[in-house]
Amino acid sequence: MGTQYINNIDEIYQEYFFDSNEKSLNVLMDACKGLVYHYAKLYGGGYCFEDIRQSGYEGLLKAIRNFDIKKNIKFSTYSSHYIIGEIRHFVRKERKYYYPMYLEVYQEKLDNIIVSNLDKRDEPVSNDELAGMLNLQPEAILPMMSAGLIHFGCLEVSSIKTKEPESFTLSVEDKLLLSQLIYHLTGIQKDVIERLFHKEMTQAEVAKELGLTQKQVSRIKLKSLQKMRGLTGE
Repeated sequence: MGTQYINNIDEIYQEYFFDSNEKSLNVLMDACKGLVYHYAKLYGGGYCFEDIRQSGYEGLLKAIRNFDIKKNIKFSTYSSHYIIGEIRHFVRKERKYYYPMYLEVYQEKLDNIIVSNLDKRDEPVSNDELAGMLNLQPEAILPMMSAGLIHFGCLEVSSIKTKEPESFTLSVEDKLLLSQLIYHLTGIQKDVIERLFHKEMTQAEVAKELGLTQKQVSRIKLKSLQKMRGLTGE
C-alpha cells in the first residue's frame, strides 16, 4: 500500500465532493477498501475479520460525513483515524480472553506507533516496520495483536519472537513460557510473578501495590519459581 494508492484515495474524494451521489460514494468506498482491510487485519491479528472490517467501514462513513475539505489535512489521513478508532473500539470490547499484561503493553505500543505515524507519512506503517521498532520478528505482529480475541492456549506463541536479544531483560519468548506456567499458580502467586517479571517491578513496588511486606513477596516468589521449575521437569 504505497503513496500512489493513498494519493488515488484523495483524488477520488475530490471527485466525490464536487459530485456527491450514490455512484461516486460507492467508488470512494471501494477506493478505501485497502485501508479498511489493512487495519482490520492488523488490529484483529487475522481473527474476527468480517466483524472488524464492518466496524472499519462504519468509521469510514463517519469520516466521509464529517470531513472538512477546507482544513489542511488529507482525506486519506482523516479517514484512517476514523477507521482505526471504530476498529479499536470494537476490538477492545471483544478482547474477552485472558492474556498476559506484557502483551497488552506491546499492543498499546503498536497502537501508538500506528496512530502517531498517520500524520507524519502518507502510507500506513508496515508490519516489518512495526516489528523493527519493537525489536520483534515480523511474523510476531499479528499473533500479538490477536491476544485476547482468542483463548491464550490457541495463540500462535511460536511466531512471537524477539529480533535481537536484549541485555538484562527477559525475551518475549521467555515471557510467553512464563505465562504458560503461571496458569498453574495461585492467585497471589500470579499477581507477584506477573509484576516482577512481566511488568519488571521491584519487590518493594510489588509489596506496596499488593499490600504485602517485601519478605512476603520474596517468599511467594521463591515458592512460585520452585513450582514452575517442577512443571518444566528441572
